[in-house]
Amino acid sequence: MARPDDYTVGVEEEYQLLDAATGELRSRARWVIAGDWADELHPEMQQHTVEVQTRVCRGTECLRDDLARLRFQASVAAGAEGLRIASAGTHPFAAELGHAFTDEPAYRRIRREYRHLAETQGIYGMHVHVGVPRGRDRVKAMNVARLHLPLLLALTASSPFFQGTDTGYASYRTLVWRRWPRSGPPPRMADEAEMRGLVQWLTETGSIDAPGRIYWELRPHHVYPTLELRVADATPRLEDAVAAAALARAIVAGAVEGVLREPDAPPVTVSAMLAENGWRVSRDALGATLIDLDAPEPRTIPLRDALLRLADRVGPLAAELGDGDLGGMLDGVLRRGGAAERIREAAREAGQDWARLALWIADETVLGAGMDRRAEQRAEENP
Repeated sequence: MARPDDYTVGVEEEYQLLDAATGELRSRARWVIAGDWADELHPEMQQHTVEVQTRVCRGTECLRDDLARLRFQASVAAGAEGLRIASAGTHPFAAELGHAFTDEPAYRRIRREYRHLAETQGIYGMHVHVGVPRGRDRVKAMNVARLHLPLLLALTASSPFFQGTDTGYASYRTLVWRRWPRSGPPPRMADEAEMRGLVQWLTETGSIDAPGRIYWELRPHHVYPTLELRVADATPRLEDAVAAAALARAIVAGAVEGVLREPDAPPVTVSAMLAENGWRVSRDALGATLIDLDAPEPRTIPLRDALLRLADRVGPLAAELGDGDLGGMLDGVLRRGGAAERIREAAREAGQDWARLALWIADETVLGAGMDRRAEQRAEENP
């Protein structure tokens, strides 16, 4: 039986800092962090971003409480500086260049190493850490869990606009992020020993200066005994973030416990199809059609059907872990519609007024965190 203590869960979210009047991106993280009475806001590479980290939780109820509290704290600290926080994969109209960097040694090294990529890093993600029981090989679990990364992206995709343009994608953040070396889904490896060998080669050849420079969408964390799922966009709705984290936890538990398995297709074929599915979801999110990796011969499956099939498989594990009705959580996302879809609808209603759209995203971010600003939001949550 899967135990909550064996599959702990924690989340990191990256928030944009917006001018409260104009919705423009502002590089004022150090002032916002200085005003955080609880010392739970952290800097990121660029000063238009603050990061929060939940506690190590034994269930998603704890996770929801923590994320609501942290969004509230970040919003109050930002408000003292005339700012709002927004949780989405990209800012809808900010320029890529011209933002202030955080003056820390690690970020200076990244800036020297990655140059224009670092200068234009205006994207925001949500990372989910899931504990793996002691004695279980995290890389073997990663080989299975990676196959379901596109479903997590579909639940959170929230970056259709970039520099004032509708990109045609649901998660343009994914395309921006995949410009970086050592990004995208992880390769298949035999075990943790092979992973250590890879890190050694990359380090001793000067390719990386720390294991954290491996930027895959899923990786064994180099400090914590977790698998870190990094595929998700930062997403406006708190409930969408919690649903994605619950699914991530159930996927990892399913991979470790043998509920989920690798397909019979050759590994190179599987990796190629996984990359294809990731691209399809970055474009179409919940409306995507996936290559069905479980099929014995080439066929496709609507993403929504793949998501519900996965929920049927790992839902009992989620219940064992104390996360309740996983299928119900995912159905809530499907009924509301994906974040990218809702953002596009808000843009149409705003008449492509970018400031109104950015502040609408900020309103969505604090819904359910104790700072709801719109009467229609409160009515939606309390019918």
